[in-house]
Amino acid sequence: MSYNKGGKQNFGDNGSFDLSRYETVKSRKTRLRADYPDALIYPMQISGVQYANNFVVHLALIWKDKATKSNSPEAVSAVTELCKSITMDNAAIVASTIGLILNADSVGYSLSIAGGPKADKNAWMENCEESAVGRALDNLGYHSGSCSQEEMIKVQQTEAAQQERVRLENEINGMLMDYAGRGVDLNRLHQACIMNTRQFTYLHELSIDELNKVLNVLKNFAA
Repeated sequence: MSYNKGGKQNFGDNGSFDLSRYETVKSRKTRLRADYPDALIYPMQISGVQYANNFVVHLALIWKDKATKSNSPEAVSAVTELCKSITMDNAAIVASTIGLILNADSVGYSLSIAGGPKADKNAWMENCEESAVGRALDNLGYHSGSCSQEEMIKVQQTEAAQQERVRLENEINGMLMDYAGRGVDLNRLHQACIMNTRQFTYLHELSIDELNKVLNVLKNFAA
């Protein structure tokens, strides 16, 4: 068990983001459909279930006229194969390629880390989808010179979730080093952690909730 390591911003008086200055994705959708009544916005999850405990990647495609969307069996097959290969590192390339294959007028993608604070705690997948739609709209020109409210909220939540992951992983690694120095059988300790979470080799495979469970096992082991 080990650990492997846009535009102008609108700030309030205290230096934090002033979300009232950002347009919502819903407002941008309304403007798009006023200009293009036959437009199609198509969001889709493109990351695999093997990553579901840690992150999700959503893609959003927009066609000004839904009749131009490519629906050929060859295109669908190619998109399916691309989705199988997606990782956190190649998400942008996969998203752009899918847009080209399906003849989309605009593409946007978003990546969210599981287990963020507030609304992202239980709805991080939904928030990721809405953020991807916002990026696709932005790339098509439907913006107010800045990101959407939903994107800014996701930025804050993703940063908080990442900081929490680092804190938990550092604390767990510190305890493991202490146990190793005291001659504790780490394999037995690892099995105790697996019994309370699931099969894993590295800490980065676990969600934030699972990392908390591992930390509790280590703390109870010390008691």
